Amino acid sequence: SLPRLLAGFALLLFALVLMRPLLPVDETRYLAVAWEMQLSGDPFHLTRNFASYSHKPPLLFWLINLVWGVTGVSELAGRLVAPAFGVATLAATAGLGRAMWPEDRATGLMAAAVLAGFSVFQIYASTTMFDTMLTLAVVGGIAALWRIGQTAGVGRGSWAALGLMLAFGTYAKGPVILVHLLPPLLLMRFWAPSPPTAMGMVRGFGLALLVALALVALWLVPTLLTADAAFRHELLWSQSVDRVSGGMAHDRPIWFLALLLPVILFPWVYCARFWRALPGLY
Repeated sequence: SLPRLLAGFALLLFALVLMRPLLPVDETRYLAVAWEMQLSGDPFHLTRNFASYSHKPPLLFWLINLVWGVTGVSELAGRLVAPAFGVATLAATAGLGRAMWPEDRATGLMAAAVLAGFSVFQIYASTTMFDTMLTLAVVGGIAALWRIGQTAGVGRGSWAALGLMLAFGTYAKGPVILVHLLPPLLLMRFWAPSPPTAMGMVRGFGLALLVALALVALWLVPTLLTADAAFRHELLWSQSVDRVSGGMAHDRPIWFLALLLPVILFPWVYCARFWRALPGLY
């Protein structure tokens, strides 16, 4: 059952957190940013080593400090915040599966079980990073797009829900959420049984974008108004454009990503039953 799957996955992530120390450089850096937010009491201007830090949005650091407000400052409590989103992503995946295949309620549970079985997902879900937060936002955004694509005259609620997920993803890891949600939106007429008209798509996405911008502005506007010019340039330009154009620490050639596929797809790609069932999908 889904509750057992979620409980088992939560226990697995808890064990993975307990079994290892914080991993440099990412986990140590992000806990340090959260700790400096605790010291400064400033939720708008992030710092690392007490210098301005604009590399990531604030949501994870806010939530860690919210948890610390209840438990007291604790490394373990702080490290359990991001894994909670891994568990939530499994629940959201199961819900999306049920929405897509309502005639087969087992599909959602199977999809969540497959996701939980990926070793890469287990590793990243146990770390103090932003990936499972972004994944949850993407799954929520796909769910909103699925509802939009089922009925051409869909109301504003589903478009507003898409805007909420765009804002959530932006707060989690920045505007990269658009890379994940724009393609299924733009290609909706190829996969949706009843996609909106072109004008309906423009109006709907305009509403979603307006909702997202209004929510993000609650943090971004006060931050920019009280920041110096260098910080504003880095936050609004460098952290998005430079990542796309290259030259930052995460740059990798295409062949590097191709070589990682056997690791990313472990263990399911090594399962003979997976390959036997593959022809039946077509």
